[in-house]
Amino acid sequence: MTRGEVLTWLDARRPAPPAALRAHLEGAVTDAAEPLPDHLAALGRALLARVAATPAGGRELALDLLAADAFVTYAFEAQAEADAAGLAPLAERVARGAAGGAGGARGAGGVVA
Repeated sequence: MTRGEVLTWLDARRPAPPAALRAHLEGAVTDAAEPLPDHLAALGRALLARVAATPAGGRELALDLLAADAFVTYAFEAQAEADAAGLAPLAERVARGAAGGAGGARGAGGVVA
């Protein structure tokens, strides 16, 4: 999907996120060859990795953490819209990625997820 297609999909979500979070989400979105659910999950993992890589971080990481949560939530929403039977496999991929086995997709800020 192109960045524009992802942003259009995000624009249709209700309720809409607060303006500051929306801007942070927009800043993290990139083009990707993978399906929307996997791309959104990869963006979330990348942001979470950035938070985890800064253990002494404070409030300045709040938007990264909120955006990571939003992207993973949106990944499941996108999967449910596309094919609910794919929810369990997506959950397995997200869990593997969270454990450090995410197939190297580049996400927000160029962080390898």
